[in-house]
Amino acid sequence: MFDKYRIISNLGYGNSSEVFLAEHIKLKAYRAIKCVDKTARDDKQPQLYLEADILKNLKHPGIPTIYDVEEDDKSYYIIEEYIQGQSLEAFVLHQDRISIDTVIHMALQICDVIKYLHDQKPEPIIHQDLKPEHIILCGKRIVLIDFGISSYITSDGNTFQNYGTQGYAPPEKYQGISCDVRADLYGIGKVLEYMAAKMPIDEFQSLKPLIGRATAYSREDRYPSVEALAAQLEELLQSGYQKIQQKQNQHLLTELAVAGTQERVGVTHFAISLTCFYNQYRSPCIYQEYYKSECMRLLAKEDGSCVKKDGMIVYEKFRGMPYYGEGIEGWNRSEGVYVQDYGVQLLRLLEEDKRMIVIMGSRPWECEQTKSVLERICLRENLTLICNYGNNMQAKKLARMYHHRVYCFPLDVDPFQMTREKRRLFQKMLLQERW
Repeated sequence: MFDKYRIISNLGYGNSSEVFLAEHIKLKAYRAIKCVDKTARDDKQPQLYLEADILKNLKHPGIPTIYDVEEDDKSYYIIEEYIQGQSLEAFVLHQDRISIDTVIHMALQICDVIKYLHDQKPEPIIHQDLKPEHIILCGKRIVLIDFGISSYITSDGNTFQNYGTQGYAPPEKYQGISCDVRADLYGIGKVLEYMAAKMPIDEFQSLKPLIGRATAYSREDRYPSVEALAAQLEELLQSGYQKIQQKQNQHLLTELAVAGTQERVGVTHFAISLTCFYNQYRSPCIYQEYYKSECMRLLAKEDGSCVKKDGMIVYEKFRGMPYYGEGIEGWNRSEGVYVQDYGVQLLRLLEEDKRMIVIMGSRPWECEQTKSVLERICLRENLTLICNYGNNMQAKKLARMYHHRVYCFPLDVDPFQMTREKRRLFQKMLLQERW
C-alpha cells in the first residue's frame, strides 16, 4: 500500500469504512489504517477529512496519533497509531465483578480525555460517539478511538446527521438540533451505566445518582461541564477511601494474598521467602496455606529440625499454618502479617477484597497464559505483580505492555534462606507498595 505499508490483518468494519492493521515497511512499526470507500455516501469524504483535521494537532496519551492521509482511485485512507489492547466492551464481558474504584478510575481517565477535547481553542471538539467499543484499555491507560463523527463546536453549533450509536447518543441528536459539550457527558454516563451492570448492588446504588444526572433527558439537567462530573467522581472516590481507611483501622491484621497465573511458577517459594523476610527484619509473620496442599505436611515430615507448635510448623525464621480446611477461619489469630498462599486459585482470590500478589511465569511457554490473566486483573486495586526466575527483560516488557509496576523475583534455591537479592527486593516492595 503506497509502497510504505504491508497489510497484516483486518481489525474491523464501520459504517462505510474498514480498518486494517499494517506494518510500516521501513520503520517496522504497526499502524492502523482506516479505509473509506469512494463509492460510499457523498458526505463521507468531507467527514473523513474533518476527522483527520481534528486529530492532526491533538497530543494526548488518551488519543491516537495521526500520521498521514492518503487516497487512491477506490478509497480514502487515514493512517494512525495502532492502539494495542482490548476494548472496554470486551473487558466488561469477561469480568464477574467490577469494583466501584475500578469504574471511577476508568471514568476519570475518560473525563480527562474529553476535557482535553472540550478545552481546544479556538473551537472546542466533541467526540459524539462515546461507547464501550471505542474505549481501549492498554494496561492501566485508556485510549479513546474512532473520531468518525467528531466535530468542532462553532458559534452556530453543528447539525451533522451522524446520530452516533443508539443507546449512547443523547436525545438531542435524534431531534436534529445542534449539540454542545453535554452530548459527551451523556455518553460518559451511558458508559458508566454499562460498567455498573457488573458492580455489587450496594456500590451501584452510590453511583446511580451520578449516572442519572449525566444521562438526564434534558441537557439542561445534566452536569454543566466534564469538570463538574469529574469532581463528583473524585468526591465519591474519596468517600470510598475514607470508608476503607475506617475499616482498616478496625483491624490490625495485614493480609497479603499470593496466587499464581498457572502451576509451577513458584507461588509457595515466594510466599515462604516473604514470610521469612518479615520475621527476620520487620514484624511477626505467619504463612498460611489457603488451599489443599502437601507442602507444609511434607516439610514437617522430611526435615527433622521442624517443630509443630499450636498447629503451626516452625522452622528457623519461618512460621507456617498448614491447610486444615474451612476450620481455619475459626483460628484465633493474633496481630501481625499473614502471607496467604492461594496456589493457582486466582479466581477465588479475585472475589475477596485483599491485597493481592500475583506470581507470573516468564518462560516462553508460560507467557500466553500470563498475558491472558493480566488482561483480566491489571486494573484491580491493591495488586502487586511478580515476574519469576530472575527474568528482568520479561518483567520490563510486561510493565510496558500493561502500564503496571512489575517486580522481578531472583533465581533462588532455598526459600528459607534470606539472600541479599531477596532482601533488597522485599525492602523495595514494602516501600513502593506501602505495605
